[in-house]
Amino acid sequence: MGKGQKKGFLLPPAVGYSFRVLFYLFGNHAISFKFLIRTLLTLLINIINWPFRTYEKLFINKKYSRTKIEKEPIFIIGHWRSGTTHLHNILCRDPQMAYTTTFQSVFPDTLFNKAGRFLFEGFARILIPGTRKGDNVTLGTTLPQEEEFALGDKTPISFYYFWMFPRSLKKFYEQFVRFRNIDTAVIDSWKKDYKLLISKAMKNTGRDRFLSKNPPNTARIKVLLEMFPNARFIHIHRNPVEVYLSTHNFFDKMLPHLQLQSIEASVLDDHIFELYKNLMEDYLEQRELIPKGHLVELSFETLETDPKTCIRHIYKDLDLSGHDKSQPYFEAYLNKMKSYQKNKHRITEALMKRIQNEWGFAMKEWGYGVPSHIEIESNEAS
Repeated sequence: MGKGQKKGFLLPPAVGYSFRVLFYLFGNHAISFKFLIRTLLTLLINIINWPFRTYEKLFINKKYSRTKIEKEPIFIIGHWRSGTTHLHNILCRDPQMAYTTTFQSVFPDTLFNKAGRFLFEGFARILIPGTRKGDNVTLGTTLPQEEEFALGDKTPISFYYFWMFPRSLKKFYEQFVRFRNIDTAVIDSWKKDYKLLISKAMKNTGRDRFLSKNPPNTARIKVLLEMFPNARFIHIHRNPVEVYLSTHNFFDKMLPHLQLQSIEASVLDDHIFELYKNLMEDYLEQRELIPKGHLVELSFETLETDPKTCIRHIYKDLDLSGHDKSQPYFEAYLNKMKSYQKNKHRITEALMKRIQNEWGFAMKEWGYGVPSHIEIESNEAS
C-alpha cells in the first residue's frame, strides 16, 4: 500500500445489530471500563440506525425471504489464517459469484433502504481503514467480506461476538459453531436469516450464485448440508506453524479495535490453540458428510505458487461452469496482488513444541513439517 493509505478506525459490528441481540450481548457479558466510550459510541450509532433497519425488516426483507435460491452456494472453509480471504477474492472475480460486501456484513438490514444506505455507507467509507490491520488486506465497503458478523444481527447466533467479548470465545464456539445447548427454534431462525442474507447478497451484487467465505462454517458442515444438500465446499489448509504465528499477529492487531472487554494475553493464547484444534477436529469429523464431488481440498502453499492451476482444478472438480470466461479477471487480480507484502514471523522453541504437540494431528493429516523459512529462537533469547 502507498504511504498515503487511509488509516481510519474500526468499531464493533454491533452498530448494525437488533436491540434483541444487543440486550443479549450487553446483558450477559461484562464490559471493561476502559472500553466504555467505545461501547457508548457503538450504542449511539446503533440507535441512529434503528429506524432504517426497522423499515427494511418490515417492508423489504419479506420480498427476499420468499426468494428461492436456485443455485446451491459454494462455501470456502478453513481456519482464518489459511488463505480463505485470498481465495475468496480471486473467485469473486467470476461475474456469476455473489458475495456479502463489507457494508452488508455490518449493516445487513440497511442495504436496500436508500436513505439509510446513503447515510451509513457514506459513514463507513470515511471510517473504514484502507487495509485490514492484521494482515494488510485491502478493505472497502463494496469488497467481498465474510458473513459471520451479519449472521448475528437479528438472531443471537454468531461466533464473531468473541471479537467484542473475547473471554467468552470458548462458550461462543460451543453454542454458535457446534450449536450445543441452543433451542431448535433459534437454530431454525438463524437458518432463515442466513438464507435471507444470501438472497440479499445476490440482489446487491447482481449475481446468481453465492460464494461464501466464512471460517466458522468449517465446523458447521452438517447444518449447512441440512440447508443446502447439494452445496459445494472448498477447504483450504496451511502449515499449522504459520497459522499459529499469523493468528497471533492478527489477534494482536485487530482485537484492540473491536473488543469491549479486556483479556489476559496468556488466556487469549490458550484460546488460539484450542480454537484451531476444535475447528480442525470438527471438520475432519464432518468431512465425510459432504457428497462425493462436492468437496475440494487444497493447500495455501499451492494456491500461492500456482494459483491458475488451483483455480482450474476447483472448477473442474466441483463441476462449475464459467472458468474460461472468468480467467482474464482472475489474472488481472493475481497480477495486482504480486506486490502484496506478507508479514514475517519468528518463533521460540517452546512454542514450536507446543504447536507440534497440540496440532500435530493436522500436520500429519496434510503432510506438514516445520517451515524452513521461519526463524526459531532459543527459549533463552525470548
